[in-house]
Amino acid sequence: MEIAGLRKPLTVLLPVILCFCYALISFRLLSVYLIRDITLYIGMAIIPYVCRIESGSRSLRFLIPALLFTLLAIFIPAKSTLFFTLVFTILLLFENFMGKISLNFFFVLVLLSPLFKFFSDTLSFPLRLWLSNNVAETITLAGIPARAAGNIITIDGYDFYIDQACAGLNMLSISLLICLFILSYHQKKNEKSLSFYSLLAMLILTFLLNIVSNFFRIMMIVIFKIMPGTAMHDLVGMCTLIFYVILPLIAFSGPFVRRFGKIYPEKENTSAATERLFKHPVLHFAFFGIVIFLSFNSAENVPAAHNNSKHIALKGYQKTLLQNNVLKFENKEALIYMKPTSFYAPEHNPTICWTGSGYEFQLIKKEMINGTEIYTGTLVKGKDKIYASWWFDNGKMKTIDQLQWRWNAAGGDQDFYLVNVNASKSEDLKRITAALLPSPFAGNP
Repeated sequence: MEIAGLRKPLTVLLPVILCFCYALISFRLLSVYLIRDITLYIGMAIIPYVCRIESGSRSLRFLIPALLFTLLAIFIPAKSTLFFTLVFTILLLFENFMGKISLNFFFVLVLLSPLFKFFSDTLSFPLRLWLSNNVAETITLAGIPARAAGNIITIDGYDFYIDQACAGLNMLSISLLICLFILSYHQKKNEKSLSFYSLLAMLILTFLLNIVSNFFRIMMIVIFKIMPGTAMHDLVGMCTLIFYVILPLIAFSGPFVRRFGKIYPEKENTSAATERLFKHPVLHFAFFGIVIFLSFNSAENVPAAHNNSKHIALKGYQKTLLQNNVLKFENKEALIYMKPTSFYAPEHNPTICWTGSGYEFQLIKKEMINGTEIYTGTLVKGKDKIYASWWFDNGKMKTIDQLQWRWNAAGGDQDFYLVNVNASKSEDLKRITAALLPSPFAGNP
């Protein structure tokens, strides 16, 4: 009787202790992992609204994802894999003793993760070029001559630089959060819940609506020659977001939830719920032990691989080995960076690194040099102008295709480097890039 009497408070106390420990680990990780921007604050604000607990239902549905990301975190000790290991193990624990939690909450966590921002930024780069080209072609078909060169649209002698802010692509995560908020409202109103695939379908629809919104936003800015930094420029962005994203979501979400939503299960009585608290304790303690180990052994995104960095040399350039095995070569004509990058890690291309140093890209385009397609761009800060080119290279493959180089790197191919050439003269950039392309590891560009 005493043992049975002791078991009940333990089944309540142990998961609470685990949740508290998970909270401490999460605070330690998230304080340096999450990006403090408007997306984070909006996401945190809507979490109490989108989060709903179905107390009448226990679940192990997060067991497989938790196992998968735990294995990934062991073999790929990056902050992103540890973040999702934490997310899935905490959700697994929570659903095992409290009840199912709404999947809207899970998707909010995904959208707040820097991993989503990385994929969003990576996707927005080629998307900007695609949007610029299609807007210029559409305007030309309408009888107004326009020309796109990379991310610049020229019309009536005016050049419009389509950067990430101008394209409105930085609103993607906010649009997706708004979608989850609207869906949560209709789910509560109709007392129904959406499945994982239904929610994913709505998020994909929101992404497509965002592209449509960006298309018309760029078109209006170019046709009416609305300059950046003006109130009208921001007003056009807000109006296109409302008319092409938010209003369609409001109109479509209600019928979608009524058609594809499932009725909430009946609530479980208190006594039955208490008896089922904290099942599978061995499983949860095993996950907890692994998470503690991973939290103290998590590596940076760029591992200490690429040991061949010390053997790479370029004749005529002064070599400096920077943090994370980044190689810097410089002389009077050019500055060259070779940045080792793994298939699972975000690459630090010039659109990230140079803009972080105060430079602004005024032109980004794809260019063929010696039969190889690369990116080129022009950076400006005040009176300073830098001409840049970059591509991914492992000595055998040279590409700017994200999927191609990551797939080959994941398959055990040679280490890939992001090669970034910078020069103060465009003719020097082309000459040095052309000489370097055959093999940047051969020793003399």
